[in-house]
Amino acid sequence: MKKNSFAYNLINIVVLLLAALIFFINYEGLKDFRQISELQILIIIATVMLVHFLKALRLYLALYGADITPSTYAKTYCKVTPVSILFPFKLGEFFRMYCYGHYTGNMLKGVVTVLMDRFMDTIALVTMIIVMWLGSGEAIIPLVYLLLVFIVVFVLMFLVFPGLYSYWKKYLLRADASVRKLGALKLLEAMNKVYLEIMNVSRGRGIILYVLSLLAWVTEIGSVVIIASMNGIRADGSLTRKISEYLESALMGNQTIELKRFVLLSVVLMIVIYLFVKAFDVTKSERK
Repeated sequence: MKKNSFAYNLINIVVLLLAALIFFINYEGLKDFRQISELQILIIIATVMLVHFLKALRLYLALYGADITPSTYAKTYCKVTPVSILFPFKLGEFFRMYCYGHYTGNMLKGVVTVLMDRFMDTIALVTMIIVMWLGSGEAIIPLVYLLLVFIVVFVLMFLVFPGLYSYWKKYLLRADASVRKLGALKLLEAMNKVYLEIMNVSRGRGIILYVLSLLAWVTEIGSVVIIASMNGIRADGSLTRKISEYLESALMGNQTIELKRFVLLSVVLMIVIYLFVKAFDVTKSERK
């Protein structure tokens, strides 16, 4: 147990140091806020708080039933979120999977929960992009089409898997014993285990997770619209392009200045909340 704890803490230290390095290299602090007013900064802060509340609630619902306390969940969310948004190519998601798997005592649950969280967030983001496309008529980037194909294929595979699993299991059990047969059965059972875990995470919560994801994106885009309107950009092609650029940058990873401000304040907020919860836990333990 001590060996596992040491390895976990070591991985945390290394990953968080890398995240801090990326943060200080890519973000210029107050320079990113020079062109906006104090009121606009307050709007962004309020947006960051509301969006992360919705996202934290979404993931907490996905983890419902897992043996993880609210305090531990809050600290873990605040620790892994900066890594998730700072690391390129979504590499920070592996750290999220590892941490949630560690605290739930089930690495598969950690992996499936984070994948479902990302899946719902992606569906909501694609929904927003399609709505913008219908409203503006501008061309959609090819990646959106690929994501749509992936979403449709995943949903279809998920729907037909029980029937395929039942058929192939009966077929393999009737077949003559062989090494290949045993290997196929093991693979089939592993796939079924993943399927059951997905069902466990999404059962009765899938629509709620999607709605929370959609609300988070509506809130985020709403702040972009409000600030753009305050800067004199009205509801015309210019505003539509700004929203489209923001959504595409969130999808592609090429951050606009608006998204850069959101990420910077998100990191600061996560640090503040983590320290607050940690201090609360220390005070609570000392009273005991």
